[in-house]
Amino acid sequence: MTLERPDWLPDPISVDGEWEKVLARLYSIFDRDLRATECRFQDLPVSWDRRRLAGERCEEGFWHLITKADDRGQQRLLDPRRAERLPWCKPVIEHWAAPEVKTWDYEEASRKVRTYLWLERWGYVVILEKRQLSGGGRVAFLITAFYVEGNSTRRGLQGKHDRRRA
Repeated sequence: MTLERPDWLPDPISVDGEWEKVLARLYSIFDRDLRATECRFQDLPVSWDRRRLAGERCEEGFWHLITKADDRGQQRLLDPRRAERLPWCKPVIEHWAAPEVKTWDYEEASRKVRTYLWLERWGYVVILEKRQLSGGGRVAFLITAFYVEGNSTRRGLQGKHDRRRA
């Protein structure tokens, strides 16, 4: 049985092909959705990690939306299921109150409060953190977004939902 996606959720994209072309296509989506046009969560502008590590041409915030850490946590590798859903990130943020999106705040072990936007039936989650800027403003900082694979990840998200902040 195929689930019909909400009207506001675009099709995933293909990440097949030559790496340079795939990367350019992915970055153009990131640029369009987060850099060139304003993305807002509730009343806050969305920001992301703008650092570029030595030798990298893209921001850390971008890499966290299309890659995941390898088994040893030493490098980030392309995660095709995460990358093909990059076009979902902005719509999920902007439709956080839609009935298809479970939205909640959760206090992490680090004591940071993060907001989870879980498109549960389609296996995609966006994680934000509301931050105070040194200049006095506030932003919704985009921590990551990913395709939810495996029962343990689903159980972990459900557990955080069950223990969410009141």
